[in-house]
Amino acid sequence: MVRVSLPCVLWGCLLAVHPEPPTACSENQYLVNNQCCDKCPPGKKLVKDCTELTETQCTPCGKGEFLDTWNSLTRCHQHQYCEPHSGLQVLKEGTSETDTTCTCQEGQHCTSNDCERCAPHTSCGPGFGVKQMATGSSDTVCELCPTGFFSNVSSYGAALGMGFEYPWVGLHRMRDLVAIPIVMGLLIAIAVLLSVYIRKVSKKSKDKVLQLEVMRHHPVEVDFPGHNPAAPVQETLQGCQPVTQEDGKESRISVQERL
Repeated sequence: MVRVSLPCVLWGCLLAVHPEPPTACSENQYLVNNQCCDKCPPGKKLVKDCTELTETQCTPCGKGEFLDTWNSLTRCHQHQYCEPHSGLQVLKEGTSETDTTCTCQEGQHCTSNDCERCAPHTSCGPGFGVKQMATGSSDTVCELCPTGFFSNVSSYGAALGMGFEYPWVGLHRMRDLVAIPIVMGLLIAIAVLLSVYIRKVSKKSKDKVLQLEVMRHHPVEVDFPGHNPAAPVQETLQGCQPVTQEDGKESRISVQERL
């Protein structure tokens, strides 16, 4: 029979009555009073820790506040304010779980990664072209115009593609490029309409010539009033010349002479 010392028995009884506190809690729990309590979910803050009989008590963040992680915080974070005087404007409104997203106003870029302030884009002066256009997070990159080319304007909005030269840079150049297709379209439309008109006029002229040719090759019979209907005399015009009358018939003058 194995003998167990009295101190060991007493120590075992103490462990049974008072269990050893946990050394670590799970990812979404926190340790308080030797007990693991559940954290509050995103969008809510802690009101009261858990106990052996109750769970953790949480409440939603107020207006203009947020918490984006599981937490045991008693206060929510304030939404970021996009200061207009610093060149900022709201890109996306914040919620109880996300912060407000700010961006720079048109023509400006962020001066830091957290974009707390903006600065105007740099304009490439005369003699320089835009190598890389400015964005909301980066400034304009300028470069000297190549030999034989020039830029006589200041601009930050006209990009220079890598590997080709340019005679000038500026917004007026962009307008010219847009206007060229419009002008070409108008010229083509005018040419088509003019061609249709010429065809119609030409067709009418051909129809008139054809009508005259038909009249020339088909005789027209003319009856003179007052002639004896029992023995009608007809004269036939061919090529605007009278036909020779028959012997013994009354002489007549041609229709042309009468006219």
